[in-house]
Formats: sequence, C-alpha cells, structure tokens
Amino acid sequence: MKKTTIPTNQLIRYAILVYWSIFWLFNIVDKLIGGSHFLWVGRDRFAQFQKFFASAGLDSPLIADFALVIAAGLEIFAFVFFTGALIHYFKNRFDSSRSWFLAGICFTLITFTIFSIGDHVFGDRFELLEHTLFWFLTLFSWVVFIRLERSTPSDELVIKKKQLIGASVISVMLVLVTSISIFNYNTNYFSRRTDAIESQKVGDNIYKVSFPFLGGSTVFEKTIDKFKKENPSKKINHIYTVPKELRLKKADALIFYIVTEDKE
Repeated sequence: MKKTTIPTNQLIRYAILVYWSIFWLFNIVDKLIGGSHFLWVGRDRFAQFQKFFASAGLDSPLIADFALVIAAGLEIFAFVFFTGALIHYFKNRFDSSRSWFLAGICFTLITFTIFSIGDHVFGDRFELLEHTLFWFLTLFSWVVFIRLERSTPSDELVIKKKQLIGASVISVMLVLVTSISIFNYNTNYFSRRTDAIESQKVGDNIYKVSFPFLGGSTVFEKTIDKFKKENPSKKINHIYTVPKELRLKKADALIFYIVTEDKE
C-alpha cells in the first residue's frame, strides 16, 4: 500500500499560509459586499466607521470613507503578500516565501495596531479584545513559521490511504451540513433582515420594538412606516433606546421605544 509522506513542519507552515490568505480574502469580500445579504452574513463597515467617527464629533461621511479605504488597502496588501508567500512555498522557493510572509505579517500587525488604537479612542472594548488577540496571533504565527523553518524535517507525518479517505468523507459531510444550514436560514429566516417588526404597547403612549438577529436600517424604516399605518391617530414624539449600560453591542440585543401622543 502506497503511503503519502509529508514533513510535519511543512504541513503546519502550509496551514499558516492558507489560514492568513483565506482570512484576509474574506475580510476583503466582506467590505466589498457591505452588510448582510442572501447567503452572506457580514457587517456594514461604512456604517460602523461612520458611527465611530460621529461619536468623536467627526460626522462627515468623507472621513469614514477615507478610513475605510485605508483599512481596505492594508488588508489587500496583507492578502497579496500572504497569497504570494503560499505560491512561493508551493513551488519550493522558501526564501522568497519567507520574505513575502514577513511583509504580510508586517501589514497585518500594522492593521491590527491601527484598529486597536481606534478601539481605544472610540471605546469599543469588544473590538479591542478581538483585535488584540489577532495581533498576538499574528506575532505567534511568525514565530512558529520561523521556528519550523529551522527544525529538521525528520519527523514526518505518514498519511495512510484509509486516513485520507476518512478525512475526505468527514470534510465533505461538514461542508454539506454547513451549506444546508446556510440555505435553510436564508430560505426560512432571512426575511428578518427586511420585514417590519410588530410593536408592543408597554404603557400609555409608549411602544416597545425588539430587533431580531441582524436587523438593520431597512427593518427600522419599515417598522416605523408600519407603526404609522397601524396607528393613524398617534403622532410620534420621540424614539429612543434603552440606556447604553443596559444593552449589548450586538444587533439582536437592540431595543427601542416609540413615545407618542394623540393627534389633535
């Protein structure tokens, strides 16, 4: 029986290069798509950047556009260098691969450093934790990549035919289950991204609206329009959310209240 022999250090280095290439590819695609759409659950980065800068008194959308272009540019450079490193490594050009990988690591560290500074300025602790973890993961990836380069390839990973078939079957099953789950969500639940929400009366002239998971501006606008049509005798005075200390940063935790009065 023929066996496939792969040095363990080479396999791990391949995994590192593939991981960072895919990581930045999806980040770039997320910015191009912008928000959540059919078969894609992302975040509207322009709206996020504009909210951050508006909280610091910089309301101009041009500032958010400029910051988003800088961030996207750094991510594109990181993706290009990591992908180039992967190609060079596949062709056994290890010196060139190391140089390209170092450039990708530098762009990644710069990106997460800028993001972390922004998180400090705008007070987003959740994003700060995420970007800090990725910053250290980036540094750790470089250390592992270099250490494995200096190690001897004597320790080899032997992949038998049965193991290869078993791993392939499990991988295909995971892809199928994930795909079915995604299509099922988009078929049965994606309407939560667009449908108006029913308001609940919680007091005299006070109505409560609880956002669904991934509910965005379209849901908000349609909900207000629906409320006006269902309550023609009411006039909206104020719309406000619960205090900041009592709500999470995720969309499914958003609750807002509509305060009305009777029309004369």
